[in-house]
Amino acid sequence: MLQNYGLLSRIKISHALVSVLSRNICLYNGSQQQQQQSAETDREVKHHEKYATDWWNKNGPLAALHALNEIRVPLIRDGIVARGNVKSHYINTTKVLDGQRILDVGCGAGVLTEQLARLGAQVTGIDLGEELVKAARAHLSNCSPELSSRVQYEAEAINQHAMQNCESYDAIVVSEVLEHVDDKVALLNSCVQTLKPGGSIFITTLNKTIPMWMGGVVLGEYVLSLAPRGTHHWDKMIAPLDVQRILDTMNCQTVLINGSTYDFWHNTWRWINSTQLCYALQAIKQKPDEYASSH
Repeated sequence: MLQNYGLLSRIKISHALVSVLSRNICLYNGSQQQQQQSAETDREVKHHEKYATDWWNKNGPLAALHALNEIRVPLIRDGIVARGNVKSHYINTTKVLDGQRILDVGCGAGVLTEQLARLGAQVTGIDLGEELVKAARAHLSNCSPELSSRVQYEAEAINQHAMQNCESYDAIVVSEVLEHVDDKVALLNSCVQTLKPGGSIFITTLNKTIPMWMGGVVLGEYVLSLAPRGTHHWDKMIAPLDVQRILDTMNCQTVLINGSTYDFWHNTWRWINSTQLCYALQAIKQKPDEYASSH
């Protein structure tokens, strides 16, 4: 009996040691992964900050981003109007988004932010790049002072912003951002936290397909120089169905997915029937009673 008791004690101790070691290994791997993601985020931010001084040059390295406003601004405008959240007397006017609070996540130097403010919205732009936020503020002050009362820029992460702005916005815009982010679930979760029930989240990004990689990245960046080299990475691209699935777990119902393409010879964007290249998505944060009835 004593021998068996000693054996059982040693087995329990061994199991405890294995458990501790396993837990420490998991913590180490988790910490290492966080460090890698943090380093990758820093590289992404620095890559984009290199173009802070050229961000507002419509004929510069970000010409395609400026041209994207031709389709993404109407998409956001019409998507908000379709939800019935716009005052009727503002529809079909230049102030159609008057009274709407919009968060532009990953705003860069404000190319989209200012355009939404021109439609009457109160827009907050946030970005991790301090140099980009400086460029955004400088352009607002020097070139668009009439928008100063409707635009605010902050150099902060979305998870930090969400802590102080829970359910504060009528719409969230995540345009040309997801393809630069490792932890898309965490980013989208923080975005949804800041969104009012019934509000919309708008996303534009690149699909994870071979045609997109060959045409949009290899040809676009390394042959035609339509975007700075090293801007996009295959492992960070995501399919629209995967975005839809993520949002569904966050109580957001996808109501629209549009495919788009860029005609580089004319520097124009247009909607197409296929999402093989780029796409835009709109999802609605369901109200508690809507969510309960659908589950």
